[in-house]
Amino acid sequence: MRAREFIPDVQRVLDDRVEPAYRLEQAYRALCSGLVRDWEEVSALPKSLRAALSAEVPAAVLELAHIWRANDGTRKYLFRTHDGDLIETVMIPERSRRTVCISTQVGCPMGCTFCATGTLGIKRSLNAREIAEQAFVVTRDIAPERLTNVVVMGMGEPFLNYNQTLLALKVLNDADGFSLAARSIAVSTSGLVDKIRRFADEPEQFHLAISLHTPFEKERKMIMPVASRYSIPELMSAAAYYVEHTRRKLFFEYTLLADVNDQQRHVEALAELLDHPLYHLNLLRFNWTDTGFVATSKSAAKKFLHYARELGLSATLRPSRGKDIEAACGQLAVRGLRGQPQRAAVPFAQSSPT
Repeated sequence: MRAREFIPDVQRVLDDRVEPAYRLEQAYRALCSGLVRDWEEVSALPKSLRAALSAEVPAAVLELAHIWRANDGTRKYLFRTHDGDLIETVMIPERSRRTVCISTQVGCPMGCTFCATGTLGIKRSLNAREIAEQAFVVTRDIAPERLTNVVVMGMGEPFLNYNQTLLALKVLNDADGFSLAARSIAVSTSGLVDKIRRFADEPEQFHLAISLHTPFEKERKMIMPVASRYSIPELMSAAAYYVEHTRRKLFFEYTLLADVNDQQRHVEALAELLDHPLYHLNLLRFNWTDTGFVATSKSAAKKFLHYARELGLSATLRPSRGKDIEAACGQLAVRGLRGQPQRAAVPFAQSSPT
């Protein structure tokens, strides 16, 4: 059933040729486990079938256009889709971990004012093949090292592309597919309350991160347009629903912006807002984008973290990786799209159906 959902175009070719049912599973495993980029690599399939698939359904739906390598080992991948759109993916090495940050949309409609991706607007959502294939390509690239984690924190709002994103993650988690543990997969959302509740009810044990960035309503509306639709109390109600139903730790992402959200009053309000044993605050210093914001200094960020912990918050300050190749959090803006006509950010209710 998973294979039928993931590669329905392959199923159509097999049906047209009246191929035995097991051919679909062979093709599925070749893509998701064998990581093939060309059907000619799949020796288990008859030569005539390989030729038919190559002619009608390419094994690779993304063209790898470029790889940048940062001084810290981070890699950024530029992909071109079949219709000429561009997306970026990042691989982050850290000790024994190899994490890939994947995209779910071409651009992003959310318009968060400090995020470079938000300046692109939205072109379209990716399908499940395009989402999962990012992890497949990175895995091939870093071999013999193994990919250990997938975070859905690249371009786009994953919950605006809910069905295709979830299908891709199920394939990545599938024992007959990519076979990555569910607890090694995390999704980040800007705070779509209804989708947070829906995600909590899914049977898979994927992790969730919520972009918060300030505990104050007025400030959040200024830097995150989504806050005009969902208030912080509504967001925290959904967060409570998530931890009550999953009993899993819930992460809150917080980008430190100088003189915007990095004051003592912010820490104190966060301590009240995130007063739950399963809530964890992930702090990150702003990575430069031409959006007019400035990063909180390293010393001030450490003081913010220290005070947060002093007040009882579970919190960490994450290092920025890949800044020299514009691969750090908030910097994905696809160099190739700059200068092209761009759609303005649109209200999320008007974006692609999920």
